[in-house]
Amino acid sequence: MRNDKKKSGIARLLELSGQKKGLLLVSFVTGTVHVLLTMVPYILIFYILTELLNGRVGNPNIAIWLIWAFVAIVISAVMLYGSGMAAHIAAFNILYGLRCKITDKLGRLPMGYLGGRSSGALKKIVADDVELIELFIAHSLPDAVRAIMLPLVILGYLFMVDWRLAIVSLLPILILAIAVPVLSGSDDEKAKIKKYHDSLEEMNAGIVEFVRAMPMMKIFGQSATAFARYSDTVKEFDCHVRDWTRLTAPLWAMIISFLTNAQLPLLAFGLYLFFSGGLDLPVFFLFLILGVGYIRPAFKLTSVNSEVIKISQGVRRMDEILFDVEEQKSGSAPVPTDFALEFRNARFSYVDGIDVIKDVNFKVPQGTITALVGPSGSGKSTAGQLIARFYDLNSGSITLGGVNINDLSIEDLMKHVGFVFQDNMMFQQSILDNILMGMDKTKQEVVAAAKTARCHDFIMQLPDGYETLFGGKGVHLSGGEQQRIQLARVVLKDAPVLVLDEATAFSDPENEHLIMAAISELIQQKTVIIIAHRLSTVADVDQIVVLDNGEVEAVGTHGKLLGKSALYSKMWNAHQRANEFEIVNA
Repeated sequence: MRNDKKKSGIARLLELSGQKKGLLLVSFVTGTVHVLLTMVPYILIFYILTELLNGRVGNPNIAIWLIWAFVAIVISAVMLYGSGMAAHIAAFNILYGLRCKITDKLGRLPMGYLGGRSSGALKKIVADDVELIELFIAHSLPDAVRAIMLPLVILGYLFMVDWRLAIVSLLPILILAIAVPVLSGSDDEKAKIKKYHDSLEEMNAGIVEFVRAMPMMKIFGQSATAFARYSDTVKEFDCHVRDWTRLTAPLWAMIISFLTNAQLPLLAFGLYLFFSGGLDLPVFFLFLILGVGYIRPAFKLTSVNSEVIKISQGVRRMDEILFDVEEQKSGSAPVPTDFALEFRNARFSYVDGIDVIKDVNFKVPQGTITALVGPSGSGKSTAGQLIARFYDLNSGSITLGGVNINDLSIEDLMKHVGFVFQDNMMFQQSILDNILMGMDKTKQEVVAAAKTARCHDFIMQLPDGYETLFGGKGVHLSGGEQQRIQLARVVLKDAPVLVLDEATAFSDPENEHLIMAAISELIQQKTVIIIAHRLSTVADVDQIVVLDNGEVEAVGTHGKLLGKSALYSKMWNAHQRANEFEIVNA
């Protein structure tokens, strides 16, 4: 683990900002020039007012000073624009890099980690928490530079003009320096911010789940309030925000009230000095303008501090993914030329102490078809996912051509294993891109794969053929059509090992026929694992492995298993009765 990961809070945010030092330096320099130039008009007005009150109305310098004041205002605006642009360019480049790093790391994490985190929580980290860093880099940092430089410059100048009034002008900044750490650095404040982020993650997860369940909610006539997780997480988030507000609001209100009236002590002391003859009127006006004018920019430091604490919680979650969660270990063994599969004493559990796969042993010779069958929960789909290393075994091994799959690189394993899931995943992009999935293939190869997968004909009937945007302009595909798109991906990949996880689970008879025809062509000369519930679809395969409660109950052909496996015989009989089932109108 990197040592710099141990940084947190402002130190970690500054480290992230340092990735674009050049742009941020430009932002800080132009921001400082902006601050200096903002003072110029006030100082020149002070000189003009002095001349006018002394009766020197015709002084030719007055016109020159007015011109310079206007020039300073224009250049100051240009500097502010340049500062903001440089900071934003730096911020968005850093955000792009962070999101790429996080998503790249997520792609190398075991499914066990991803399965244990809700999609709402991951979305919050990748989208919301990273986005907050833009607030710090593009806004808080430049604001902090201006908020520090402006008081220093103004107070330095005011001390040169009149040290007595300058001390009174210094009081608001001293109060800010004491109050901000007290308000934002307490343990209660930090605990409230952590609860805020935790409850926001839960609410995100609840919202995602509610959106997915909306069709079912409509069927049963339920509203959002009836969806317990959604309503509970929203209420919990609301409670945390209220608690946080109740904790900080009273003291913040007192401080803001004082700072917004900070000119009163200066006004009182200045009037006393003026009427006692110890202060000139132009100097008094200068202090009324500048003596409290720096407070509003300096007050941004209070929000910067609270924002840093709030953002730091999101950065901590981001760093957990980047540094704390271990990637799947990838080997470097050469890819074998033989693609026979073998489970050797394989044991796996999703939860410690509850084995889903228990000392499983079986072989799949190269170029043969093996079906995994068994009751629901017997471990069929899990066994298939273990082949692609979606999860890693607790003990034992799975070998490909005699090489432990853990010894192969993840990239090599993924290149040589094709997977067809029960659920279809389509992206809101063109049908062509949905089949390509980033593979370096030509359109002619995509069309050939689509024809093999029996989906070319319906694709050509879409408004823009292969360029049709899935999900756009009301373009949607049936479950069976999406399944054939998924088959086209596997055909295009042309992996020597195939895992088909109930590929016809949600298909109507017509689509099932087309999918089975495509699979029959796809599996030629490949090592195939078929996970099936419909036993009639696998009765003619080379071998069938019967799983029961995570253990191998029997291995053999369909005919042999009917005679030696009571479980398989029972399942076959149930399958036959299901095929004969019909609804009779009484």
